[in-house]
Amino acid sequence: MSALLEVEDLRVSFGAREAVRGVGFAMGRERLALVGASGAGKSLIGRSILRLLPPGAAMRARRLAFDGTDIAQADAASLRALRGRRIGWVLQDPKFSLNPVMTIGAQIEEAVRLHQPISRRAARERTMALLEAVRLEPARVSALYPHEVSGGMGQRAMIAMMLAPDPDLLIADEPTSALDPTSTQQVLAVLDALVARRGMGLLFISHDLDLVAGFCDRVLVLEAGRIVESCAAAALEEARHPYTRRLLAARPRLGVP
Repeated sequence: MSALLEVEDLRVSFGAREAVRGVGFAMGRERLALVGASGAGKSLIGRSILRLLPPGAAMRARRLAFDGTDIAQADAASLRALRGRRIGWVLQDPKFSLNPVMTIGAQIEEAVRLHQPISRRAARERTMALLEAVRLEPARVSALYPHEVSGGMGQRAMIAMMLAPDPDLLIADEPTSALDPTSTQQVLAVLDALVARRGMGLLFISHDLDLVAGFCDRVLVLEAGRIVESCAAAALEEARHPYTRRLLAARPRLGVP
């Protein structure tokens, strides 16, 4: 499997404090999970890939490359060509990510026209197809505003928007953390089908070990800004690093006090 994304010795600091410390991994067109406790640096790694770090953050890396493009040294024009068009980003909570004064359809159509020089009619048809791809009713949902849809529907609308330019890599940052179990399964089913059908790479950021064990191909475990373990998702229960064992032991269990 050829590497789609290569990260080597990635470091992100805020003043004297280093929040991401020497992270390195490579991924292809697969479902790779990045897990760890809150504050471990998971989202910072995702933001580093897109060079969308918060003010005050300083980033450096020995290598940070996407499909041969050096992200760490890319200029503004090169980054614009990557963001959204080739690398999509699904944020954690659609309530704070979708524009409250635009309909779902208008927001997706805007994303389509931003990345493709097509007519308004063709963009509308593409919008309907994207909503159908994420298992939403195109005619009904496109006319709704974000406050009129459930969390699961909003998250699927966000995924549709990120799929507008047909990206090669999708970064999903805790895409199910605010959802109920039924909506979570719906969103995962959509992502699974899209990865399989489109051949995308998926970097899935999560703190839910049970979820990633059943959904992803590989898992990277992050502790305090460092990757401490890498394993096949199906073998996560057999992980041996003490930190991973503590995370596994901390999972809530029905009937266990």
